[in-house]
Amino acid sequence: MTGNQEGSRTSRGMKRSLNGRILRHTTLNILMLVVVCCVIMALSMQSLANSILLDSLQPMARQSAKTIEANIHMLADRMMTIAADPRMNTVTSVNGEEGEGTLRSDDGLTRENRMAVLEEAAEIYELYTIALYDLDGGLALGIEDAPESLDDSFFELLKETDNLTTDSSTIFQGKLGIRMGMPVKENGETVLYVVGVYKYDTINDMISSINLGKTGMAYMVNEEGIVTGHPDQSLALNKSTLVQLSGGNGNAAERVTTGETGATEYPVDGKQMLVAFSPIRGTQWSLVIQIPKSDYNSLINGAMLVSVLATIAVLVISMLLVLRLASSISSPVKSVTGRMVALSDGDLHTEVTPVYSGDELEVMTQTLDATLESVNRYISDIQQVLTRVADGDLRTEPQVDYKGDFALIRSSLCTITASMNETLLGFRGAAARLAEMAAQMNGQSAQLHQASLEQNRSTEELVHEVTHVKERLVDVTESSGQTRVQTEEITQRVRGANEHMEALSSAMDDISANAQQITKIAKDIEDIAFQTNILSLNASVEAARAGAAGKGFAVVAGEVKQLAAKSASAAQSATEMIRNTQSIIQTGVALTADTADSLHAISAVSSQISVISDQLTEAVQGQETALAVMEERIDAISAIADRNLQNAEETEHSSGLLEEEAEALKSQVQKFILKEICGR
Repeated sequence: MTGNQEGSRTSRGMKRSLNGRILRHTTLNILMLVVVCCVIMALSMQSLANSILLDSLQPMARQSAKTIEANIHMLADRMMTIAADPRMNTVTSVNGEEGEGTLRSDDGLTRENRMAVLEEAAEIYELYTIALYDLDGGLALGIEDAPESLDDSFFELLKETDNLTTDSSTIFQGKLGIRMGMPVKENGETVLYVVGVYKYDTINDMISSINLGKTGMAYMVNEEGIVTGHPDQSLALNKSTLVQLSGGNGNAAERVTTGETGATEYPVDGKQMLVAFSPIRGTQWSLVIQIPKSDYNSLINGAMLVSVLATIAVLVISMLLVLRLASSISSPVKSVTGRMVALSDGDLHTEVTPVYSGDELEVMTQTLDATLESVNRYISDIQQVLTRVADGDLRTEPQVDYKGDFALIRSSLCTITASMNETLLGFRGAAARLAEMAAQMNGQSAQLHQASLEQNRSTEELVHEVTHVKERLVDVTESSGQTRVQTEEITQRVRGANEHMEALSSAMDDISANAQQITKIAKDIEDIAFQTNILSLNASVEAARAGAAGKGFAVVAGEVKQLAAKSASAAQSATEMIRNTQSIIQTGVALTADTADSLHAISAVSSQISVISDQLTEAVQGQETALAVMEERIDAISAIADRNLQNAEETEHSSGLLEEEAEALKSQVQKFILKEICGR
């Protein structure tokens, strides 16, 4: 017995520690949470860093563009000063005697004065060249290396603006320079154009000084997307395009060349670039600042590493706290579990180790201790009751108050003793009656013979009736078969009608849906007509403002207004007709649904009739089988009646023996102490 208990206890031993499960599941949940948080944090920091960098680059690009604008304006002021120099004006002298001569221009002196202005400007302002051009763009006067004529595009722009003009190209005779032109006016009329080419050093120094990150740079492009300024001057000299520098990103190039101020991000040669751009006011150029994203990745990665390390530290601390909590929970649980395992093996006397934690564990140990005490008390009471019953005292009752579902045990004990008491009382009465019945059995033997004769006659009449019933059942079977065939035909026809009604209902639903769509379209036409009417009114107002030039447009606007009114009227009429049609369709749908319900009801009744017919057929077949069995039983009854006559004589002898056994049974029942009524 001890070996069986040990084996049972071993088989129910704990396969997993509660402490380990709490730690394992908690650690897994925390790890999953940490991984998800790290991923979200990394993505958020990357996105936030990009947003901050792009938001900071955009004003930086605008400020750098303003700085370049200031330098361009300084160069422009110099050109304006040169054009406004009084020595640029034509020198005149008096021809003839004093008071009677005419004014004439002194071309030699004028040329000399203008040349002096050009030479001074070339020496002071670091110009590659400077020259004066006539109104046809031809060279009028200039220092060395001055072109004989101006480029057509630059000259056309200079004539169009008739003011200070900066060339969009920065290439001059294989070098980089900034070409500016300014009209020279006399008496408010343009007589010449002064055009100078500044050296590129000033702009180059400003562009080269814009250094962001480790390898960031700035460069300029014109409205055609051609590079006009770059730290690598060969790119400007070779007329590289912004599309080439941006890795084929046409969208970004279009935003830059349209004069937009903004920031974006795109890959170049496998590297992700952060780009900001802003137009340079007063020129046809835009400044582009380009910084590799990798220049800032080290800072971002460092911040992410610090966050991950902090998260890991929090995870370790959390695991230690969870381990401590798991230990405080698992130790009492192990103690309670061990005691419950011992209880399952039949140990009712070992005490439960108390726990004073003030929580559910303390309540659990107290409850287990109270349960063991109650079970011991109940078992002792049951043992006492069963011992008294075994001694023949059926008046005993349970003495312990059974609580809860254990009250069923008390009820069962009372029921057992009461049942045994009633049974033995019944035995006493049965023994007395059995003796009386034995005396009566002799007289009943003669009656049994007479009854057997009557039984034979009744059997013959029963055979005749059974034959008649079989003939009627054959007729019922044939009628049931015909009824079943007709019912199946009706069911098939009703099913076909149901299918047609379902198709009709589906078609009505489709028509209703289409009517709703047509109503929406008519409403859209009415709205379009309303908008068209408003547009025609606006057009009429504008035509009235235009006067005679807008009369034709006013006629068209009137026609459009009439057409809009007709469209609105037609749409309203169509809507009203569709509403009427939809109402009729809804009525048809309701009637169709009622008809379909009626057909379903008929189909259900037909199915019930078919089932009843099948049941009737089965019942008739069962009756036929039963009648066949009855014929066999009637034959058996006839044979039994004959044997009853023989058994009547033997019954008298057996009744004497039965009386002796009844007396013996009464003596055995008298040994039990009984009561008439047992409380339950």
